[in-house]
Amino acid sequence: MKTWIHGNYFKDVEVNCICGAKFTVNATIPGPMKVETCYQCHPAFNKDKVVKKVIKGRMEKFLEKQKKMDTIKPAKPAKKAK
Repeated sequence: MKTWIHGNYFKDVEVNCICGAKFTVNATIPGPMKVETCYQCHPAFNKDKVVKKVIKGRMEKFLEKQKKMDTIKPAKPAKKAK
């Protein structure tokens, strides 16, 4: 490995998340890093209530739109088959 091409590699770099979680990683930048989301607070990595609320909200919005469409436009009678 050519040392003048590759950057310095630091072991056990501390990472601080805004949720309060702290963990260590290996990185090419020294010092503590600050991140906005981590594996503990991101909804894709944990099955928390946050994801369920988002899905429930979308479903409720869809049902409200569907009710509005039913009140605006009455259902047409079914056509007879030939």
